[in-house]
Amino acid sequence: MKFFYSNLKITDIIHNDLDCYAESGYGGKDIKKWPFYTFIQKLINGNSDQARRLWVNWLVNEFFKYCLVAKSKGGMYQGSVHRYAIDYVNKNKHELWLDPSLLSKIFVQKGAETLVDKRIEMIRSIINHGYQINLKDPIHAVKVKNLYVLKSGHHRATVMYILGYDTLPGVIVYTKLMWEFKKWLIKIKKYLK
Repeated sequence: MKFFYSNLKITDIIHNDLDCYAESGYGGKDIKKWPFYTFIQKLINGNSDQARRLWVNWLVNEFFKYCLVAKSKGGMYQGSVHRYAIDYVNKNKHELWLDPSLLSKIFVQKGAETLVDKRIEMIRSIINHGYQINLKDPIHAVKVKNLYVLKSGHHRATVMYILGYDTLPGVIVYTKLMWEFKKWLIKIKKYLK
């Protein structure tokens, strides 16, 4: 499979353009238009309580809009907020895993808080220790004309941009065709298990 590692110019990066992201207004847009750009900027500027609260509230609202939509379309079905919310539930976990719309708002809020706290920890790590390429959780992008559609690593790219870096290092870049081929291979692997 053909791909290459690259240091991407951050201003050439746009958000993943999946359906739900586009519907929410930031899919295919530059970093300053991503909702969490505002939250991360507030956090870095010292307004951590406000940033956390706004970020959690946004995730809860997005969850109830897209909790039944697959991750492959930008939805939140069986995504991080869903998984973390289930951790707080004592009964009917299987039913709530299959139908997240049945989750109470309090559990979704706790799941969103867990995710945001993990993101804040990552942000503070970058601020305090510098950016480290993570080979266990690489950043992927697809080159489309002169832009790079980020498929993962959106929060890391945002932090780097807000901190004033020009490039995002160590991104695995695919052509559009090779990205589609990779997704197809992953589906086949899941089917064969």
